[in-house]
Amino acid sequence: MAHSIEEKGREVKHHMRDGKTNAQARKIKKYNEKSDESSHVDLAPMVDIAFLLLTFFMMTTSFSKPNVFQIGLPEDSKGGGKGVEVNQLYVLTIQISKSGNIYMHRGIEGEQNKPVLVPFDQIEKQARSYRKSVLDDPLNSTKSDIVTVVKIDPQSIYGVMIASLDEIYNAGITKWATVELKPEESAKLEEYDKSANK
Repeated sequence: MAHSIEEKGREVKHHMRDGKTNAQARKIKKYNEKSDESSHVDLAPMVDIAFLLLTFFMMTTSFSKPNVFQIGLPEDSKGGGKGVEVNQLYVLTIQISKSGNIYMHRGIEGEQNKPVLVPFDQIEKQARSYRKSVLDDPLNSTKSDIVTVVKIDPQSIYGVMIASLDEIYNAGITKWATVELKPEESAKLEEYDKSANK
């Protein structure tokens, strides 16, 4: 333990009072000072190493980039946004039911064009096929890409929705509109689910 100068002076006086000579008292004082030095721990190298390690990890660490969807919000009526005419045959509608089943159809839904239940592992293949048929259509002189609408039941499983959107993206469809299913559409999909499970 380090002693102050006053304490050391007091020790020398104490030793001199004990009958020791001035030289002996000074030797004892020097010995005490040396023993104080030997017990001192220099923390500077440890702090240097800590800062070197900290700098190393800061320079070499790469943080993962967030995996997010880019969302394009529509302009309001005052924003001067223009409507675009879309050929109904070039519209692909994907519906995700409450149970997580995926239904697809191209064009306007009707008695002759009902949504088809697509197994999850076939989503990419089916979407790619629809897209290719639109791009290869001889009437599609401008080579417009397929317009995709994804209708999602509000009570569907979030993980199923994200996995389905990933499959659609893998099919080459990079832009789509997400819409919430109306109650009557949800009820219709429930009927389809029941008939599919029979």
